[in-house]
Amino acid sequence: MAVRFYLDAHANKAGELPIRISVTILKKRFLSTIGHCVDPAVWDGNRVSKNKYVNSKGESAKDINSDIFKLLSHFTVYESSVKEVPSQEEFKNQCALALGGEECKVAPKEKTLFDNLAEFIEQESAVNQWAYATCQCWKTFTNHLTKFNKSISYQNFDENGINKFVSFLRKTQNLEEKTVQKQFNNLKWFLNWAIRKGYCKQEFINKYRPKFKVLEKPVIFLTKDELLKLYEYEIPANGTKVKLTDMNGNEYEKTVQEAGALAKTRDLFCFCAFTSLRYSDMAKLKRTDVSDKKIYIVTAKTNDRLPIDLNAHAKAILDKYKSQTYPEGLALPVISNQKMNGYIKDLCELCGFNTPITEVFYRAGERVEETLPKYELIGTHAGRRTFICFALASGIPPQVVMKWTGHSDYKAMKPYIDIAEKVKEEQMAVFEQGLAKN
Repeated sequence: MAVRFYLDAHANKAGELPIRISVTILKKRFLSTIGHCVDPAVWDGNRVSKNKYVNSKGESAKDINSDIFKLLSHFTVYESSVKEVPSQEEFKNQCALALGGEECKVAPKEKTLFDNLAEFIEQESAVNQWAYATCQCWKTFTNHLTKFNKSISYQNFDENGINKFVSFLRKTQNLEEKTVQKQFNNLKWFLNWAIRKGYCKQEFINKYRPKFKVLEKPVIFLTKDELLKLYEYEIPANGTKVKLTDMNGNEYEKTVQEAGALAKTRDLFCFCAFTSLRYSDMAKLKRTDVSDKKIYIVTAKTNDRLPIDLNAHAKAILDKYKSQTYPEGLALPVISNQKMNGYIKDLCELCGFNTPITEVFYRAGERVEETLPKYELIGTHAGRRTFICFALASGIPPQVVMKWTGHSDYKAMKPYIDIAEKVKEEQMAVFEQGLAKN
């Protein structure tokens, strides 16, 4: 189910635009206003960005965003309970139900575990200000639970029931062990919430200690030479056949397609690598967030306000697009995360980043060892990882890097610090070899 919010084109007397919701239910799209209007300048694409904003009706940003979260949470889990495409009137009733409206004509019924799960998502998303991606994670959890047992109740979650659910995730859903662990942790979070609410009397979840064989995957990032090669790479015209070599040394040809999108992807990825921005923060960066020496962002993931110093390479990318006009005053062209992930793999393949990388993980209880060329493992987040690894390897103290990246503790930085130490050891070995030659 796709849920998104956008502004209507027709302004009220105060110049504010109505917020509309678009929901796709069983492949049918439903549209409605949500009862709030806002100044377009404070709208960031899915919420009101300025916490102190109050519209002409006296509605605060907090209240408006709260209703947005309620609707998003409600419709995130709604599809698991609906059997057929609803009518427009039923859709409006669901909107009213999500917002606590009295006009909703839903017949009273005994609440199921899935009703409680919807309530949990609605409450926790509002209290913790979940991002859209977090709501999607809980939609996935709801789907897994629905496939496991549509009629499941709290009584099912004794030792035998939890074992069956974990086994279902491993064997039937064929999930990696780390993903199974995340889904189990979500189940534990939800059940403990239900216990506190008095909905669940079965408390075995806190005594259950399953073992998960989780192995840390390698941190994928570009080296300094790879980053500069990508930054300076001249993308061939569409239809050009490029001769390449795979990770086993075999030659093959790749035909260049969508060169324009590849060029934008190169710039956007490199901008993340030069500034430490996540994709979500890069995609909403506005010209008003940029000064001569810094950019200022409120991160989508943690809601931290971060000043990030601009280097010459990042400035050059911003300057390249400063004459262009983008929606909502954005500083850079935006490509969807999904498409950009595909384009960056194509780019890195064209650049010849084919070093074999082996990942080891467990799936369905079996150890899996998979070796892939580096370019297949590069995604948008590798830009941020590249910045962190290069900064630490260059000798910049972790506490300084953390001020740029917004990391709150050393635990999250430890994998990068370990990589930086390894790079320093390798460089010292090169240095010693140079001395030995003299």
